[in-house]
Amino acid sequence: MKSILFTLFVLLGICLSGCDGEDDKTTWKESETFHNEKLTLYGTEGKFGVIKVNGEAGEPAFPVGQGRHYDVYFFDNPANLNGKKYKMLATHKKTKETVQLYEWEIDNNKSGAKFSLDKPGLWKIDVSVDEELLTSFIVKAEN
Repeated sequence: MKSILFTLFVLLGICLSGCDGEDDKTTWKESETFHNEKLTLYGTEGKFGVIKVNGEAGEPAFPVGQGRHYDVYFFDNPANLNGKKYKMLATHKKTKETVQLYEWEIDNNKSGAKFSLDKPGLWKIDVSVDEELLTSFIVKAEN
């Protein structure tokens, strides 16, 4: 009887540790940038890209605690995205804190956004269109 209970507790522990949430699926490595029409973009090639358009020369693409303007591009099935609302959420690797970065409508397959990441380190950015996940990618916020 003790061995059966012990086995059940071990199995329960394995299930609970394996049901930890999204981090099981997240590879916490900074995503590669990609190029489109001479722009170096952060995001997912063929789906979504973002680029910082203001700030100081030589500063990081995602400076900690400093709001910046970004141009946002949608490449995935663009004809069906115009006029829809997109949302960007960011989750910090260490703290697991999730914040909403921006929400707006898509116009002509692009938009603008102003946001900041308040802690240094890796952030997972989830981009959804009309509440449906479009893509996720990892960026690094730096001082």
